[in-house]
Amino acid sequence: MGSCAAPSAKGDDKFITTDYLQQCQQNCLMLHELWLQSGTEQRRWEGLPDDVRDTITALFTAKRGDWCGFWSNEDVSVWWNRLCDNVLPEKTMPFDLLTVLPTRLDVEVNGFNGGVLNGVPSAYHWYTERYGVKWPVGYEVNISSQGDNFIQVDFDTPWCQPESDVIAELSRRFSCTLEHWYAEQGCDFCGWQLYERGELVDVLWGELEWSSPTDDDELPEVTGPAWIVDNVAHYGG
Repeated sequence: MGSCAAPSAKGDDKFITTDYLQQCQQNCLMLHELWLQSGTEQRRWEGLPDDVRDTITALFTAKRGDWCGFWSNEDVSVWWNRLCDNVLPEKTMPFDLLTVLPTRLDVEVNGFNGGVLNGVPSAYHWYTERYGVKWPVGYEVNISSQGDNFIQVDFDTPWCQPESDVIAELSRRFSCTLEHWYAEQGCDFCGWQLYERGELVDVLWGELEWSSPTDDDELPEVTGPAWIVDNVAHYGG
């Protein structure tokens, strides 16, 4: 539903700075160091008292879908020991928006559906507010064109386009001109944004225009606005 062509990060109404990002990284490293110093990683499942196992199992059962994936049937003992072994994923999702704008550790612990930490938003609410989409990844990523000084990438996101802060940060990070085209036929809207080194400099916005079929077997097709036609891989759904 979107197309980016290229060669504000914002949270709580404040632009995220390089210092802030470094502080986030330092905090995560500090928490990891505290984890190592606590010796918790050496407390493997087999050596935990029964009451501790019961507490962990109750929490894990409620959050399994958030922490391990909706279809996961991983046993709690396997999950716990994997945490102790500090096993990292081999790769992230394609076009992972969390690598563009950082998320919050407490939000990730709280999970997509929330309910673990009081006063902390669910990842669903955080993602839609910060990234504009409920799952902050680009699906069906395809480099549709490239040259010596440009690259064009097509991708899909659920429901709507990513927040402008995400696209602005990409433009800022790579110090480039970036055009973002997007369309969603299910909600009947489309748009275009132009960024220069992280600054939004021009915008187009409108409703999709449709043909009027005369044959009952013919489906309506997008015919406009003229500026969106042929500038996205498809019009969403």
